Amino acid sequence: MTVTLEPMPAERFDAWRAETAARFAALRRESGMLPPAEAQEQGEGIVASRLPDGVHSADQHVCQIRDDGRVVGTAWLEVRADPPHAMLYALVADDARTGSAALALVEERARALGAAILRIDLFAQDDAGWALLEDRGYRATDIQMLLAPLPAPRTPGDLVLTRMTAERYAAFEARVIAEFAEDLVNEGLHTPESARAESARQQAEAMPDGVDTEDGLVFRATVDDVVVGALWLDVQRRSTGPHVFVMELHVEPAHRRRGFGAAMMRAAEDEARRLGADSIGLHVFGSNHAARALYRGLGYREAEVLLAKDLTRG
Repeated sequence: MTVTLEPMPAERFDAWRAETAARFAALRRESGMLPPAEAQEQGEGIVASRLPDGVHSADQHVCQIRDDGRVVGTAWLEVRADPPHAMLYALVADDARTGSAALALVEERARALGAAILRIDLFAQDDAGWALLEDRGYRATDIQMLLAPLPAPRTPGDLVLTRMTAERYAAFEARVIAEFAEDLVNEGLHTPESARAESARQQAEAMPDGVDTEDGLVFRATVDDVVVGALWLDVQRRSTGPHVFVMELHVEPAHRRRGFGAAMMRAAEDEARRLGADSIGLHVFGSNHAARALYRGLGYREAEVLLAKDLTRG
């Protein structure tokens, strides 16, 4: 067996692009993360935005996989220099043996091009992808979780959600920007300076009008008039109806490990029902094992996982 990677011929690119966009859409649709229309739009959008110039697009490496001269699959690798990291968007091979050999070649190429980290996005139902990464040093960094359909109402007890005022929002926003910037640095893809700028950019994009942002709902959570935390929900308008995404769940340090996080999530479910939604999604960092356990205990499942490998360790 001699497995090699070679640049994809331009004449094969259009067919591969269509197949890849369709596969991306199917993964998102089958995972439950997106309805069919949005899944198709996102699948096509990923390919179009990153490969505007086809096989000649900057930072992109679209390859054929050959085994003893025969084409047995394809791989799409992106390598960026600042900071030095790579993303494997797609690897499709005829069988596990050639897929494993091709992944090793992809890692070698990313390392040779200066990448310190290689990231791969997998969906829960992608059994072949999970098997391919097993025992290869990849760790979960970012996880998208989903609860759908919403369960029957689960009373939040004495916890009350109240819309946050503009005066209180300023301190909330500052904390969110600072904490998310720290998370970005810990991921290894940002310096403290670039992380702060990226965090502020994303916050401004998500809440351009502060507490008056349409579909951006920020709450104070209180129990017996004592503030125990904050909850930020984003209402996403989809072709099948509203979907609620938990942007931020914060329990004040003095009130942790007392069940308030679970109560706030139950309150978020109630708010989602009030808005006409039948699903809730959220993001959690892979290293936050306590939060992952909390959400799993409430019925959330891990639908999409971004994994990373440190290429500097061999």
